[in-house]
Amino acid sequence: MVTLSVIVAMCDVRDFCRTTLKSLALNAREDFEFIVVDDASVDGTSEILREMVPGIPGAVLIRNERNMGISATRNIGLAAARGRFFTFLDGDDWYAPGYLAQLVGWMSQSGVDFLRTGHVRVYGKKRKIVMPPLAPRALPLDPLDYMGPVDASTFIDYPSVWAGIYDRERLRQAGALFFEESLRTAEDRHWFYQLHLRMRSFGVVDLHGVFYRRDVSTSLTRIPDERQLDFLPAFRLVFGELAHHPRGYELSFKAMRTLCALIVIHLDRAQDYEEVTRALLWERSAQTLFDLPQDILEGTLAGMDSVRVNKLRALMSQQMSQHQGAAAR
Repeated sequence: MVTLSVIVAMCDVRDFCRTTLKSLALNAREDFEFIVVDDASVDGTSEILREMVPGIPGAVLIRNERNMGISATRNIGLAAARGRFFTFLDGDDWYAPGYLAQLVGWMSQSGVDFLRTGHVRVYGKKRKIVMPPLAPRALPLDPLDYMGPVDASTFIDYPSVWAGIYDRERLRQAGALFFEESLRTAEDRHWFYQLHLRMRSFGVVDLHGVFYRRDVSTSLTRIPDERQLDFLPAFRLVFGELAHHPRGYELSFKAMRTLCALIVIHLDRAQDYEEVTRALLWERSAQTLFDLPQDILEGTLAGMDSVRVNKLRALMSQQMSQHQGAAAR
C-alpha cells in the first residue's frame, strides 16, 4: 500500500533539480512514491531527470510531450497517484531529510482532510522560517472558520500547495482534487477556496521542512507576460464557487478584499510587465470589478485605506471613460 504520493512538477530547472531529487532520495520510504512530471523542459532538465530519477526508490518519471503549464502538470501527477495522502514539491525547491515521515505521522494522527505546515523561505544563502497563519495547532478545525477575518491574513491567503498534505480520496469525493487547467498562475488560490468551502476539517502543525526558493529568475511569479493576469479569472472562478455555498455571500467580502489588494499590487508593478500586458491588466482588472457583485465591491472599498481605494476607483473610471468614448465613436 502506498501511504504518500509526492507530485513534483519540473520545468526548466536544470540548475536546481539535482538538489530537489537528492532530497527525495533522503526522504524515501517503501510506502512513499515520487511522481516526477517533466513539463517539456528544454534547458537540460530532462537529461538530468532521466539520469537521476531511476536511482530514487519509489520514483517514476512522466514527460509531457508539449508544455502544458503547472495546473495540467500537477493534474497528471494527481491522476497517477496511488497514495492515501499526497503533497507537492516544485522542481526548484527541496525537503529536509526525514521531513515527509514527520508529515505523514502528523496527518495519520490527526484524521483531518488536509493539514497545513510552515516552510523555510530561501533567498540565496539566507533562510527565513515562515509560520502558518494563526490558529490552534494539532487540532481538527473547520476550514470555513479560518477563511476570515476580512482584514487579516488567514489560511486562504496562504496558498502554497506544497506547505501541506492532503487526503486523496476525501478530496476526490468532494470534487476538489484537481486544478483548473486554464489557470497558468494563481491556480493555487482557486484550489484552496475549493478546499475550504468543500472539506470538513483541517489541521495546522509547525513543521518547516520544505525549502522554498524566492530568488529564481524563471519562477512564474517573475514572468512579465500575460500569464501574470490569471489571478483575475481565478477569482471569477472563486466567486462562482461562493455563489453556490450557504455562506457564500458572507465569505465573498474576503474574496473581494483579496482581489482588490492583488489588483493594486499588480498595478504598482505594472512597469515591469510587457506593454501589451500592462494594457490588458488595466482593462481586465476593471472589467472583473464591474462584473462582480457591486454591493460586495462597495462594501469592500468602504473598509480599505484611501490610497488603494483611489487607485481602484481611478482604474475603473479610466476604463469606463474609454468604453464610453469608443461607444460614442
